[in-house]
Amino acid sequence: MQVPASAGQKPPGPLSLIVSVFRHSGVFGFWRGQMGTLIRETGGSAAWFGSYEGVSAFFRSYSASPTADSSASDLPPLPIYQQMLAGAAAGVSYNFLFYPADTIKSRMQTEDVSRLGLESRRPTFFGVGKGIWQQHGLKGLYRGCGITVGRSAPSSAFIFSIYECLRHYFG
Repeated sequence: MQVPASAGQKPPGPLSLIVSVFRHSGVFGFWRGQMGTLIRETGGSAAWFGSYEGVSAFFRSYSASPTADSSASDLPPLPIYQQMLAGAAAGVSYNFLFYPADTIKSRMQTEDVSRLGLESRRPTFFGVGKGIWQQHGLKGLYRGCGITVGRSAPSSAFIFSIYECLRHYFG
């Protein structure tokens, strides 16, 4: 919900926003944009962990061959630069692959409810996506993706490297 900025006026508090959402959209207004979040989180998590494990397996395939009876937890950790590259790949895939779902979700959540008439139906997740596609094409679905991917690569590299270090030394 967008809140109009008025000079000299105090912004609405949480209770008035809750009442406004309920008044305009009913109880389902509190779950507006959840389809995008569901798609981004489920698909993104699969991409995040899958990319990390895939790149790690790629690096492991070129290192010393493990014995047939060793499990993944018995293997020595990858060198730090390989852990970080695998983590960066994970962050990039998480954000890049499912960015359009996040764009649609954000558009739905920031829609100006004062424009909608009381009888008009709110657009669906797929309707909003179709509208963005028709207005801006693929570029519209990925607007802002570059900075998000640029931020996620180093943070995911750091997260996975710390995880591997802790797993190896305390696990």
